Amino acid sequence: MESLAYIHLVEAYEQPIEQSISLRVKLPKFSPKGLFAFVSCALTATSIGIAGPAFALLRPGDSGEAVAKLQYRLGELGYFQNSYTGYYGEATSEAVREFQRHNGLTDDGVVGDKTQSALDKIYPQPAPATTQPTVRLGSKGATVFRIQRQLSSLKYFNYQQMNGEFDEATEAAIKQFQADNELATDGVVGEKTHMALANLTGL
Repeated sequence: MESLAYIHLVEAYEQPIEQSISLRVKLPKFSPKGLFAFVSCALTATSIGIAGPAFALLRPGDSGEAVAKLQYRLGELGYFQNSYTGYYGEATSEAVREFQRHNGLTDDGVVGDKTQSALDKIYPQPAPATTQPTVRLGSKGATVFRIQRQLSSLKYFNYQQMNGEFDEATEAAIKQFQADNELATDGVVGEKTHMALANLTGL
């Protein structure tokens, strides 16, 4: 008996949901004009729901974790070379403007939805190689992380080891890359090595 009851219970729960709902819902009666208004409102509400909330603006004077994340992302792309303070000062504003100029955005120094969307892309346009800082064994930060990602995409570095720290594995990968591309094999990433990495990866 218990097995039979269990089977009936399962069958009841496997009934299509629409069927059980349709038995209880009573649709209101509309005149043609009322029906048109109802459909219009429903479509408007649906479009608002699909659009979702807009990205919050970040602007000079702001502070907090969101600003620190912005600074790190700008650093990863080569636009921000300062410490990640979490304060949206002049250095951050100028880095945002530079990013906006290179990515076809209005260079107002404010992170709105379009700028945030561009920052969120996997491969936005990075800063020119000529503006990148020189990094070597012992360096840390977003620039090193980007170099490791570039090396990984070229099969010189294990992506699982990407950590933003210029360690011996990173140095060895850089030296091999330099040797293969007729660069001075000093393990230091200066302008020429930055440029070669950028040209070959687009990162």
